[in-house]
Amino acid sequence: MIPSLPKLIGLAAVIWLVWIAFRMFEARQARGETKPDNDDRPADPPSVDLVECDICGAWVAGDSCERDNCPY
Repeated sequence: MIPSLPKLIGLAAVIWLVWIAFRMFEARQARGETKPDNDDRPADPPSVDLVECDICGAWVAGDSCERDNCPY
């Protein structure tokens, strides 16, 4: 099966567009423009280390789980 000329031209156009987009992405990275200046997203919430209670099996953040005989 021989590819037709329009298919070859279309394939070349798609490859060329991907190559141009990749070059633009690299240029933005080189200039340090990967994030917008006015980033209004909220900050990531802080992480909490949880510990499993040996008595009741609840996961607590080091505070008491409010059960009798609980070591936390």
